[in-house]
Amino acid sequence: MFRKRTAQSSIFESSYLVPRKKAERLSKSWAEPFRAYALPLIDEEQFASLYCQDNGRPNQPVQIVFGTLILKEMFNLTDQEALDQLEFNLQWQHALCLTPEEAHLCQKTLHNFRVRLLEDDHGRRAFTETTDRILGVLGLRTERQRLDSTHIVSNIAILTRLGLFCETLRVFLKALEREHPRLSKQVAGSLRGRYLHESGDATHYEDARRPMAPRRLSVCARDVYRLHELFGGTAAAQMDEYVLLERLLEEQCAVVARQVDPTDEDDDAGEGGVPVETKEPGEVGSNSLQTPHDPDVTYSGHKGKGYEVQVTETCHEENVVELITHVELTEACGSDADATLAMLEELQARGQQPAELIADTSYGSGANALEAECLGTELVSPVGGAAVEPEEPAAVGRAWTAADFQIDVTGQRPAVCPAGHESIGESEQPGSPYRIKLTFAPGICEVCPEYGRCPARSHAAQEGYALLVNLVARNLEIRRRAEAGAEFAERYAIRAGIEATNSELKRKHGLGKLRVRGRPQVELAVYLKALSCNFKRMVRVLLAEMTAPAAATG
Repeated sequence: MFRKRTAQSSIFESSYLVPRKKAERLSKSWAEPFRAYALPLIDEEQFASLYCQDNGRPNQPVQIVFGTLILKEMFNLTDQEALDQLEFNLQWQHALCLTPEEAHLCQKTLHNFRVRLLEDDHGRRAFTETTDRILGVLGLRTERQRLDSTHIVSNIAILTRLGLFCETLRVFLKALEREHPRLSKQVAGSLRGRYLHESGDATHYEDARRPMAPRRLSVCARDVYRLHELFGGTAAAQMDEYVLLERLLEEQCAVVARQVDPTDEDDDAGEGGVPVETKEPGEVGSNSLQTPHDPDVTYSGHKGKGYEVQVTETCHEENVVELITHVELTEACGSDADATLAMLEELQARGQQPAELIADTSYGSGANALEAECLGTELVSPVGGAAVEPEEPAAVGRAWTAADFQIDVTGQRPAVCPAGHESIGESEQPGSPYRIKLTFAPGICEVCPEYGRCPARSHAAQEGYALLVNLVARNLEIRRRAEAGAEFAERYAIRAGIEATNSELKRKHGLGKLRVRGRPQVELAVYLKALSCNFKRMVRVLLAEMTAPAAATG
């Protein structure tokens, strides 16, 4: 049953039970601003839906449970280490406004609360709503933000291709024996013995020398096919582990028309041939199964197996500190460009949309820049492809292009040619969302002294002079010109600061190698770590403000 924490403090809080000098030192530590400013930002009503409103035992106060999770991620601790700190660390007790008697949680409480956070996207909501409150407390400006991605790995072993086959087979065989012991007896002892000992422990079948690996891989492929055919249509086919086995067969193997017989030197010699062969490595997609223990993990040829985390943070020169405004978990095999617009739309819904977003080349497609401009954000990013030489303004005599025209991509204002003449019409081209036709009055164009340089041409007297514009190509041309100038380098230089944030999240908060696996759990861990980083930055700023007058006086 949901119950809010009482706001009444106790005279038995830890800070009142220590000598005066120790209490003074405690008030100058990180625990004081966390207690005074961070803890009140945890809105317990936000989590009320996670509990029954009128039945059951009253919950542990959400401020204490969620605050413990935040401190756990702030210091990158395990559950048990965090609970020990809560139990015996005076700073933690002061930060959470606890008496020594109250300073206790069991691990099951943390686990159950995290499970509830996985429901209905509560982890994301906790991050966004709490972060918005932190931004308000610090009065930070969000008009300018930067975006980057970083690679992370869940709690998995990095498997070779042979190791992937062996581990998937082991996982299936163990689950089959546990859930369907009668069906498990249909597995040939020789097949089972290649992956599991009699005790159920894993064999070292994947530990093959390089010349032996292809041969053993072929044996594994045939074993996957045999098990797939043996248990298809049975109760075992409803198991998640069978689905993984089937996925492995589809992604890594090719069913052929002929029987592939094992050789006399193969470990499955005498078990009969099956119509299956392993695919060439280049034929296997990067979104294929990488481990049976985390099926959502994908592969990046540049960074390896794992996930990508998109990170957006403020970067305004007037801010006393920068905060992470948005995080999103994406596939390692995906393109960063696909995450740009979703991020802007979420920030727009929260009222935190930047007027200027600084990102690297992978985010800066012409289509992304156009869509961002329609949302009201300028995407500052290098453009892929060959750079252009700096050039003189259009007025010095070169031929004009569509990039010299002023075009409002939202269509709210008429386009203006370089000579200052407004268009009299604008229309989208059917089937081409990024192609438009601009029309100019013939009476103005024909007498314009710059007529010879203008790309607009007459199509019909009644229509005037028309210019077909590819908005994507125009955007890229404008940005290439800007990139060739010195001003762009100044604007773009601030993007490098987000690399420090990525490093901080990985080194200080353990984002690089997580203690959990499975996409929902990984996503929640990302939200909690990003939020804990924001809390830490806020606490540092407020602690510096609190201690500055004392330092100046001294």
